[in-house]
Amino acid sequence: MSGKRPQVSDGEVVTKRHRPPNLEDVKINSKVTNLKTTFKNAFSQKQCVTDDDSGCCVNQLPFTHSLLPDFIQDCSFLDDLTAELHAVPFAEKNNDLYKFKQSSDLKKTASPCIAHLKKLLNEDFHGWLEEVTDIPLTSNVDIFCSQYKYTDVLLCHDDELEGRRIAFIFYLVPDSWGEADGGMLDLFDMDEHGQPNKVVKSVCPQRNCLLFFEVTEASFHQVAEILSESKCRLSVSGWYHGPAVPRSKPFVESLPPLISPNTIDEDDLYSWINPIYLNPEIQADIKEKFENDSEIELKDFLQDEKYKTVLQAMSDVGVSWSPQGPANKRNYDACIDGDRPEVLTKCVNFLQSDAMFLILSNLTGLKLHELAPSSDDEEEAADTSNGTANQSKELGSNPQCRSVVRQWQHGSYTLIHDTDSEGSEYALDAFMYFGCPDWDSDNGGYTTYIAKGEDEELLTVCPSDNSLALVYRDKETLRFVKHVNHTITRTTDTKFFDIATVYYE
Repeated sequence: MSGKRPQVSDGEVVTKRHRPPNLEDVKINSKVTNLKTTFKNAFSQKQCVTDDDSGCCVNQLPFTHSLLPDFIQDCSFLDDLTAELHAVPFAEKNNDLYKFKQSSDLKKTASPCIAHLKKLLNEDFHGWLEEVTDIPLTSNVDIFCSQYKYTDVLLCHDDELEGRRIAFIFYLVPDSWGEADGGMLDLFDMDEHGQPNKVVKSVCPQRNCLLFFEVTEASFHQVAEILSESKCRLSVSGWYHGPAVPRSKPFVESLPPLISPNTIDEDDLYSWINPIYLNPEIQADIKEKFENDSEIELKDFLQDEKYKTVLQAMSDVGVSWSPQGPANKRNYDACIDGDRPEVLTKCVNFLQSDAMFLILSNLTGLKLHELAPSSDDEEEAADTSNGTANQSKELGSNPQCRSVVRQWQHGSYTLIHDTDSEGSEYALDAFMYFGCPDWDSDNGGYTTYIAKGEDEELLTVCPSDNSLALVYRDKETLRFVKHVNHTITRTTDTKFFDIATVYYE
């Protein structure tokens, strides 16, 4: 015996060395290329077809897509290709929609196996695709390498951007990859508004399989979260470009109606709120900090007994929680008005009360109540800009709010989207958190604020037990709740709750 240790690559043990292949002999499998006429007919007639010999197929539901197993004829090429891809620089990609690592465009990479794969995709497969799909493709092909590891994810989207016509993914996962490892390519059908409805098909990554689909307004898909802690979902993916296709006007959701402040009696107010937040000196200190930072966290905001009672009611198995979508905008559960336990309804009423509007005015300096003092800045603005003053008066004369009771668990998130009309006004966001002691931000579930058109984070609000987080945002500020990932399943409390209220002056 030689005494040499076996090579380990991407979670797989390689027990036998191979000679580097002659790259000129590495080609797309003839079982794929020979199906050109069959696939062309399937695409033109919108039919499903499966070749029994190769396993290659075209499917039409929920949208047109094709799987090409054993895409490369020489499997030994894949080991060298995988090694070269692991050696290229990767950048962390992390925002509301995704978390994974991606290379720069592989056009800039000269490694021999990567260069040969680019040649196959840019030339041989390009021509085959153009004939099969009857889509006139340009020479512009984007090619990237992606690494997805534990808790990485790419949430629901349709890929429509900048003339993309065909998306492709060439999987280089370990041979042992299975459904339990996560990373499935989930395909969504659509509702009557052209929005993603539910996952109707999931494709498990398979080494040396290439999947492609036509990019349309119906091509909603996602990469499910990686659940394996030892394997890497390695793939080469990108887009073939062509003439842009007209797109329907996106559906714009109607927001729940705004609510004017209700009335609660003084005893109810004192039974809910921690009395320190009624102290004028403490209110003044909080107001000064808030005016400087535009955000603050008010700890132990509710009376302890009330907090525990509400948390217990939220946690009760009998409470009705309704899933909220669509998946390209949000995924969490809400407890709708009418289905709420009595104490939860009373808590929401407290947060929407006339007294709460006045307290928030004192804590923030915002004009949320007619009894709130006007600031010097408002008086100066009234003198210098009559139109602006009238607008401020109009908005200030009718303070309103809307609230939602939400449950957050593994897989929950919200996304920034183009049709979000709630962000079109100045507003005070208030998040009242329940059931999140010692929350770890590595679990996700935190709220991030960014400026419109920018990636840099302005502020992150992490869930904190019995705290009220206040954030004042302008028209150019957007927010999202980061995907709650698999690590939460290891915690004692596998879910938390909040009452999110938006207040308008």
